[in-house]
Amino acid sequence: MSGSHFSHSKSTAPKMNAGIDPSLHAHKKGDAKHSHSKQVSNQNLLLIALVLTLGFSGVEGAAAYFANSLALISDAGHMVTDAAALGLALLAQIISRRPPSPKHSFGFGRAEALAAFVNSIAMLALVVWIVVEAISRFYDPHKVDGLTVTVVAAVGLAMNILVAWVLSRDKKSVNTRAALVHVMGDLLGSIAALIAGVVIQLTGWMPIDAILSILVSLLILKSTISILHESYHFLMEGVPLHIDYLQVGKDLRSVPGVLAVHDLHVWEMTPSFPALIGHIEIGNIQEWPDIMARINEMLLNKHGIDHVTLQPEEVSAVIDCIEHPEAHDHHPVLHQGDTFYVECASGDTTHRMAYHAWGDPANPKVLMCVHGLTRRGSDFQTLAQAMCKDYYVVCPDVVGRGDSDRLSNPMLYAVPQYVSDMTALVKKLGVTQLDWFGTSMGGLIGMVYAAMPNSPIKRMLINDVGPRIEPEAIKRLGSYVGQPFAFDNRADALKRLNEICASFGEHTPEEWEIYNGPMLVQKDGKWIMHYDPDISVPFASVNPIMAKAGEMAMWHAFKQIHIPMLIVRGGNSDLLSAATVAEMCKVNPYARSIEIPNVGHAPAFVKSEQIALAKEFFS
Repeated sequence: MSGSHFSHSKSTAPKMNAGIDPSLHAHKKGDAKHSHSKQVSNQNLLLIALVLTLGFSGVEGAAAYFANSLALISDAGHMVTDAAALGLALLAQIISRRPPSPKHSFGFGRAEALAAFVNSIAMLALVVWIVVEAISRFYDPHKVDGLTVTVVAAVGLAMNILVAWVLSRDKKSVNTRAALVHVMGDLLGSIAALIAGVVIQLTGWMPIDAILSILVSLLILKSTISILHESYHFLMEGVPLHIDYLQVGKDLRSVPGVLAVHDLHVWEMTPSFPALIGHIEIGNIQEWPDIMARINEMLLNKHGIDHVTLQPEEVSAVIDCIEHPEAHDHHPVLHQGDTFYVECASGDTTHRMAYHAWGDPANPKVLMCVHGLTRRGSDFQTLAQAMCKDYYVVCPDVVGRGDSDRLSNPMLYAVPQYVSDMTALVKKLGVTQLDWFGTSMGGLIGMVYAAMPNSPIKRMLINDVGPRIEPEAIKRLGSYVGQPFAFDNRADALKRLNEICASFGEHTPEEWEIYNGPMLVQKDGKWIMHYDPDISVPFASVNPIMAKAGEMAMWHAFKQIHIPMLIVRGGNSDLLSAATVAEMCKVNPYARSIEIPNVGHAPAFVKSEQIALAKEFFS
């Protein structure tokens, strides 16, 4: 990977072991500010706190035994646990100071989070023990020496205040903060023990000892869980809690010169040092230094990320597999939108379904892109060119459309036939799994196919369709599907088609040509649509009862899908409502959604930002 980091002083660079090339770990101009070894200043603070806590825990433990006080025993237990926590914290600080090595190139800063995690687990165990013991004392009260409890608790309170003050001087280390939680818990325990001692002396009411022990346990539970969650999240390399991953992706895509972003990861190498890696698509590699400088400035100022490693990818190189297949010696045969056919069964006869392919046919990663009701596989040309580096992209013409055969029985123009055809195509491709991009009708086909047992679909993008189709959309589709469409010249035909497809979003004349141009064919001197007008026959025959039954069946199928799904909705779509999207995400936990503003039914995925969205999902 090529990368860029922000600079820092050479004096902070860690000393390397003999025999290790220091240039491998060194940070030079443009590198991140931090060092991979921790610069520890709080080691002495931890040592002082450890000596004070461990020393007094023995005194308090002996006094608790003679006084027979649960509150005092709890406080003594807290202090022993504190001593262990402080010892682990001190050990972690010592380990974290070790410089990077050939086996640990990031150093040992994660030792802090590991110690914090162990400490938090220990505190949870202690809280459980105190609560259980306190409850047992309600049924079997113990006589408590109130005077001893009062005196020892007062001394313990003073000791804990001193230790807490010492540790509070280091507010950045999650490890030290975890140890401080222990101490604060013990401080509260000392207060509770003191109150219990005073109450017992004045009233002789013994249950106060157990009650206050439970109260303290509940008070420290919240802080303990917070530290546990934070340390676990860090150890699992989660996105830093203060950073919005999705917003980082959007901001990267908005940087001038950036066309798309994929394979993006954000995590913390060591506490408080976030890092980012990813791939950036650009138009001209010569512009990369300036683009990288803008990215660095944005990430540091807006997100506080200064350790950045990005791989630039020139768009021309991404689509090189289409324009210059001879340049790829390891892939001697690359498809460039070539057309192939697969034999499919339809009733008692057979038909051919055409499909268009981009990329390396030997690539085991296959992306199937399936179009809408009146469209064809060429819809995905731009997307396929962008994805062919990573996938063998296959875009069928669903039967009755494009280069595929027409059916003699128009009632077979329905989802079951389409799913059967896709099954035949997958068999011909010889793959056991694939990813699916389905627009409108293509999304419905994908949902049914993905719900089938042993479906090969492993990831699916559903473009502006769902189990429920709004009546207004059905009315709109009925106004042009299968209706007369014939023009003397191509320009007029394309203009009318662009008007029909206005909901797809705003596009340049060039984009409309790429997207809608293949929809037109010339026959008998007239420019007509590429599809069989009879595809409207089953569409027009649907009555309200059949529509409701179909909707129920689609909901049932959708609930059976157990693969990652991204539901894309055009913000102005009349076919897929926001309410339907919300219900889809509610009934199926594998689904998430995103809305593209200022687009109706359906996003065309010819715009760079829409293509980037697809690449991010399938990466």
